[in-house]
Amino acid sequence: MITDIGSIKDSDSRVLLKMWKATVPPGERPLFRHSHIMFEITYVVSGDGIYTVGKTTHRITSGEIFVFSSNEQHCITAVGENGLEIINLHFEPRYLWGRRHDSLTDRNFNFCFSHSPDFNNCIPKAEAKEISELFEKIKSELEHKETEYALLVKSCLNSIIVRLIREFGYSADTAELNRDRLKSIRRTIQYIDTHLSEHFTLSSLSEIAGMSPNYYSTLFHSVSGITLWDYINSRRIESAIRLLSEEKSRTVLDIATQCGYNNTANFNKAFKKITGLTPSEYRLSGNIIY
Repeated sequence: MITDIGSIKDSDSRVLLKMWKATVPPGERPLFRHSHIMFEITYVVSGDGIYTVGKTTHRITSGEIFVFSSNEQHCITAVGENGLEIINLHFEPRYLWGRRHDSLTDRNFNFCFSHSPDFNNCIPKAEAKEISELFEKIKSELEHKETEYALLVKSCLNSIIVRLIREFGYSADTAELNRDRLKSIRRTIQYIDTHLSEHFTLSSLSEIAGMSPNYYSTLFHSVSGITLWDYINSRRIESAIRLLSEEKSRTVLDIATQCGYNNTANFNKAFKKITGLTPSEYRLSGNIIY
């Protein structure tokens, strides 16, 4: 069972950050190697189970914090006899893109998209006190929505990010990139996110970025950790997942078309690659992935 806690949206009503509570019943669960562009932080309220992350498994216990970078495959594959209750926080990478003096430095330009190989996703309860308190503050602000709550949520999230970098060795060792080039990549990402139903070409996107197609493709991969086309497909499937869940009367073909696919065969193939299920199976599963 999933219960929404709250969200923050941009001026076009697109979700930048959202939080919800999930109650998962006991038992073994199928492995759906899903991923998404949203950065994810999970707080384990109660219960126990198993997280499968890539080829690694982590024991889940109450009080722990789990952190998953964008496009990092993960799935809860087992839940103990008392069930499992978790609170998930998702936020868009662009939610962190601020002005130069109040955003991550160029050294951490790809914070959301990758992390150090030494970071193992789990922060034990004994080390998670400060992050847990900030997480609870975000939850309270999203629930009560008092004056300037969005500003305080952003402040708490920034504090969590700094702690991940300073105290838990989250960030990968990367070289700084030219800020103008980073801004060009971010500009095209924002364009993709707001034009998902349109036909994209490498030439058209590299033109928006002001780069040659080959250089743009290479730079996009170095910034995001995934290829341009994997990013586009991930974005489109995330949009499709929301529509399949919220607009159950619409046909799969209608949703495929709105999300930029011109036929159900291509849509089904892309959807299954990212979620492990076809769109129809996802609808019947009762949103089992999330």
